[in-house]
Amino acid sequence: MFAVASALAATSCRNAETAEATVIDITAYGAKCDTVTDNAEAINRAIAEAPEGAVVKIPAGTYMTGTIHLKSNITLMIDEGAELIASSDLDAYQSYEPTRDMSKYDTGEGTRNANLASDKRWTKALILGVGVENATVCGKGTINGRHVVDSLGEESMRGPHTIIIAESKAVKIEGLHIKCASNYAVLGYELVDSEIDGLTIEEGWDGVHIRGCENVVIKNCDIKTGDDAIAGGYWKGMTIENCSLNSSCNGIRMIEPSENVEIGDCKIYGPGVYPHRTSGAEKRTGTIYGIVLEPGAWGDAPGHTENVYIHDVTIDNLLSPVVYSMGENNTCSGLTIENLKATHITYNTTPLNRQDCVRMWDNICIKNMSISQGE
Repeated sequence: MFAVASALAATSCRNAETAEATVIDITAYGAKCDTVTDNAEAINRAIAEAPEGAVVKIPAGTYMTGTIHLKSNITLMIDEGAELIASSDLDAYQSYEPTRDMSKYDTGEGTRNANLASDKRWTKALILGVGVENATVCGKGTINGRHVVDSLGEESMRGPHTIIIAESKAVKIEGLHIKCASNYAVLGYELVDSEIDGLTIEEGWDGVHIRGCENVVIKNCDIKTGDDAIAGGYWKGMTIENCSLNSSCNGIRMIEPSENVEIGDCKIYGPGVYPHRTSGAEKRTGTIYGIVLEPGAWGDAPGHTENVYIHDVTIDNLLSPVVYSMGENNTCSGLTIENLKATHITYNTTPLNRQDCVRMWDNICIKNMSISQGE
């Protein structure tokens, strides 16, 4: 219904492998296959010197690294059998430094969950792309964030994000296995015409978290996280399709106003395979909600939410399937739910749990929706 095109997204790994592209092996730049050497310098030199359209290849083996910087018109390919592991040295990471005002996306200022784009501690990343275009990160290999702890980070524990892509266009992240992210596996700021396809994400906090986008697709992903599987807001043309989502928190959580959002052909289920990393000694594993639409829930995020289409979704073993609310400076219109089946719902079996929201969304349409506590 609101499907967005991603024709401008960068070349996939499948195409890169068959194309007559220049392939640069990081070992030719001195990268060492061990768990001791910080290979960031070697990898970044390979990327910096790569000609337009080249593939920078991380071959089979284990490579430790600090921050890797992406470049426009370059593919970073992590081969099958390759594992990129995060350095335990927090000084080995650089931060995303916005080139424009990003304060509208900030949440939790003054709390232990402050997420501020201007906070250089919070915006550290293992792989960082700022202002890039036609860039790809892909492959059948693994990125291991190692759950690096930062006592000065969010909640006095969260470390660098695994991938940050910001202020960028036509970016593709494809096929990778990301595990043990020290904060979010993928964090995006103001992405345009981009695609996240076929990721497997395990543990860590949020799986894919996008703050600000136009024309973005998240598809074919298998996400099992210790926090929200997919989250963010200020989406303008967002499609989430054919994803399997498991979380000890929420499946999909939209926290800022958005328009033209489609969530289709997805499976969202609990309990969480991995415990909620933020819940302390309780180690909660029961997934709370399937799809949460709550602009303004993490702080003032003014704006209008319009045209959210949820269809052909199965939800199992959660407290409640769909939840919506809005902040004081938000208005919301046009929510369609079609062909949704929810089973083993343990708390709220009504079509929508409004979380005591005083104001209703306008123009809600529900077709063929079933919710039960049993099969």
